[in-house]
Amino acid sequence: MKKIFSILTVFLTLAVTTVSCSSDDDAPIESSLATITDFSIAIDGVNAADIVYDLGTDILVTVPFGTNLTAVVPTIMVSENATVSPVSGAAISFVDGEAKTFTVTAEDEVTTKNYTVTITVRGEVGSGSQLKTYEVDELWFGLSTTTYSYNDANFANSITKEADEWGTIITTVTDLVYDDKNQIIEKKVTATNQSTIYTYESGKITEADYSVDDVLTYVYNYAYNEFGDLISEKRTDKTGDEDEVTETLFTVVDGNVTKEVRYGTDYIATYDINNNPFKGMYPTAYAAINVGIESINTNNPISGSLADDVVTYIYNTDNYPLSASYTSYDGGNTVEKTFTYYAN
Repeated sequence: MKKIFSILTVFLTLAVTTVSCSSDDDAPIESSLATITDFSIAIDGVNAADIVYDLGTDILVTVPFGTNLTAVVPTIMVSENATVSPVSGAAISFVDGEAKTFTVTAEDEVTTKNYTVTITVRGEVGSGSQLKTYEVDELWFGLSTTTYSYNDANFANSITKEADEWGTIITTVTDLVYDDKNQIIEKKVTATNQSTIYTYESGKITEADYSVDDVLTYVYNYAYNEFGDLISEKRTDKTGDEDEVTETLFTVVDGNVTKEVRYGTDYIATYDINNNPFKGMYPTAYAAINVGIESINTNNPISGSLADDVVTYIYNTDNYPLSASYTSYDGGNTVEKTFTYYAN
């Protein structure tokens, strides 16, 4: 009986061993690959062609100026049967220039690999015609010539004005200081030690502090409508015992100031359909606070408070003015304006 039991024990042991060996040989080998094989993002309102990638363990992505990074949807391809966190296809928030970590876990659920993804918003780029000189010849006030130079982003960064003041030529050089997003953060007139510092909120300039000899002189505060058009400029005079506030109001239609209220006086204008010479030569936020009937608009004023009749223009082939002439609304001052441009 003992012999039979021993034989059965050996048989069962061999059977279990055989089954066990057979099970190990047939078990699939789980992959240890944990790689991002492709990566892309989608952002509402951003053309895919305007998104630039540099793929690697450190994934670098650049997007156009003004892009909102609060709802970025990544599409991520990984090794077969691997997973990634944060997951592909779900909207996540990024901060401009700050890295976010994505972790790929291999099929074996043991092997992992970390990738960093950094999305950087590119700086704004100028789109204007690059006005070179702006000459104003007035019967009552003489001749002034303003010359512009530009930075690598095609924005004006130095402005030289030569004005004839009662037979004396006065030259003023204004330098514009830009940050890494090509936004103007300071305007300086070094010769007279004047400086204006700009404060931004949500991509708009909300305050400008103007100082002379490092003494705060004026504080400007700006308000906008829902379209981003300037509607109010409040200037607070800080030089007296009490702050004195004056306000200028603007009505902007299709990028043109149709009404400007200064010191209680209404100034109005109608416009042509051609390109304003100052359009696109400054960043959008800075241009927004420098609008005015004789300043930055989309088109050119042709009638209204500016002239007693109409403003006559001659345009170049790109529909920018080469010259403008008119008699002022008070009926006596003749004005001739001449514009030149850098060759593109």
